[in-house]
Amino acid sequence: MGSFREGEPPSDNGGLPDLPPEWGVVLIPDDLSELDRETSALRREQRRSARRTKWRRRFGLPAKSGTDDENPPVGTPLLIMAIAIVAALTSLFAITLSTRTNSTTTTSSQGPGAPVVTPTMIDLSLNEADGTSVNLQKSKPAVILILDGCTCDQLIRDTVASAPAKVHVLVVDRKAPTVAASINAVSLADPQQALRATYGPGPDHNRTPSADVTALLVDSAGTVVNVVKSADDINTFKEVLSTLG
Repeated sequence: MGSFREGEPPSDNGGLPDLPPEWGVVLIPDDLSELDRETSALRREQRRSARRTKWRRRFGLPAKSGTDDENPPVGTPLLIMAIAIVAALTSLFAITLSTRTNSTTTTSSQGPGAPVVTPTMIDLSLNEADGTSVNLQKSKPAVILILDGCTCDQLIRDTVASAPAKVHVLVVDRKAPTVAASINAVSLADPQQALRATYGPGPDHNRTPSADVTALLVDSAGTVVNVVKSADDINTFKEVLSTLG
């Protein structure tokens, strides 16, 4: 099979149908195997174009037609995306650092004696005067009076009288308080003032004992439902106490 030379098409167009003028002069090689290289190049270009189109869709860019010069390289949107990710991570790190700093500052400003209230009674065992260990989590429901050096006989009596039958009455101080045998209350020693540190104004071994009693009201689930400070009178917590049973 011959070839049409550029500028010299046969008068009958070689038996081919009319072709678009923009195609120019069509050259047909004698050996069709010569088209393999052009076919392979065309397929590579089609694959490149398909990859570009796929990446442009992923980045939300409109599809473009034309040569490679008309399409921006894939590296440009990737660079923009990387910058955005780095900026977001930097902002997140700054916010996290700021939150931790504020939390530390708040804790420091409260001082070592500030109470740290927990929704559940802390797992703490205290001893009676005879050395018997009593676990607070197992003594529930309960009203716990942190006496802080106060004898508070009347308050203890009123608490026992007002407490429902199933509610334990525990009185706690650095040393196990002396409680009359006729009073149905358990006397416990808390030498480290763990309860006062957690629910009261905080431990202070150099402080003069006062009547600043703290009352903890714990329900049957072990939840501290109320913390009453300066509970020098039964009326400050009597209503809540009646609901524990």
